[in-house]
Amino acid sequence: MVRFVDKPYVTDSARRKLSSIKWKMACGIGIAGISFITLSDNKNDLFDIYPSAVFKQKSMRRRDIVILGVAHSNDSAKELVGEMISRCMNDRGNTSDIRGYFEEYIKDHL
Repeated sequence: MVRFVDKPYVTDSARRKLSSIKWKMACGIGIAGISFITLSDNKNDLFDIYPSAVFKQKSMRRRDIVILGVAHSNDSAKELVGEMISRCMNDRGNTSDIRGYFEEYIKDHL
């Protein structure tokens, strides 16, 4: 089941439509241009960026995925990932365990 953290990282233009985006994604309705940021299933990578069209598939919506961020385009999703890593650096002071930081974030905000 796809879930959102209670305080997702969101771009300004997606913030206005966040509740609508969540509802449409849960129902499998297409949302043009929206991208979702999740922790990667692969332990070697940090994040995955999925276009909203992927979540039109029931099998994808049934997977256990936690969405950390919502952006209005793929390019803005990449910028948002940079901001997320910068926030991690500011909070921790280093980049030694970025994945661990976001795993804790998910536990705290789910």
